[in-house]
Amino acid sequence: MLITCPNCSTRYTVADKAVPAQGRKVRCASCGHVWYQRPVVEDDMERTLLASDVAEANRRPPSPQRAEKPPRSRGVMIGWAAFAVLLAAVLAGAYFGRGHIVALWPPAALFYETVGLPVDPPGTGLQLQNVRSEQRADNGATLLVVEGQIINVSDAVRTVPKVRAVSLGFDRKPVQTWTIETSSDHLQPGEIATFRSTQRDPGAVAEVMVTFEGG
Repeated sequence: MLITCPNCSTRYTVADKAVPAQGRKVRCASCGHVWYQRPVVEDDMERTLLASDVAEANRRPPSPQRAEKPPRSRGVMIGWAAFAVLLAAVLAGAYFGRGHIVALWPPAALFYETVGLPVDPPGTGLQLQNVRSEQRADNGATLLVVEGQIINVSDAVRTVPKVRAVSLGFDRKPVQTWTIETSSDHLQPGEIATFRSTQRDPGAVAEVMVTFEGG
C-alpha cells in the first residue's frame, strides 16, 4: 500500500495489513504530522512512480567530499632542506669568521656587539714597531718611503690587517691616505710581519701617521 503525508507529500510503502479496513492514525517520519489513514488501493501507475523515484535517488551522485591537500612533493622538501643547510652555513661563517668580516667592513663590529658577540677591533694583540718614514730624491723626483714591523704580542694566532698611512702637511691637515700590504696575513705568538710603501711626489709632507686599517 502506498500512502502519502498530506502535510509534506512524503510517500511511504506499507504492508496492506498494516492499515485495517476501519483505518488508523499514522505519523510522518519526515515532518511529524499525524493523520488518520484509511486503506488505499494502489494502481499500476502509482507503483511505477514509486519505482521511478527510488531509481532516481540511486542515480544521484554522492555529495562531494572535501578534497584533501596533496602531500608535499619530494622536490619541495628537498629544496627546503637545502635552504636550511645553506642558511646554517652562512650563519656559521658569520659566527666563526666575524673577525675577518669586521676587518673587511669595520661597521659590522657594531652589529656583532648588538647581538652579544663582541669582536676585537683589527690589530688586537698586534703591535706596530720600528715605524719610520723618510723622503728621498730619485732622478729629480721626491719619494716618500714608509716602512715598519708588526709583532704579535699575544698568546694566540692573530690575523694581520692592512696598514693605513696618512700623510700630514705642515698645517696638520691630511695630504694623502693609502693602505699598505703586509708580508703576512697571520702571525703566531711572537712572530713579526713587515710592511713598506713608496709614494712618488707626495707633496709637502711634515709627518706620516700609521695605524691598522679598520682599527
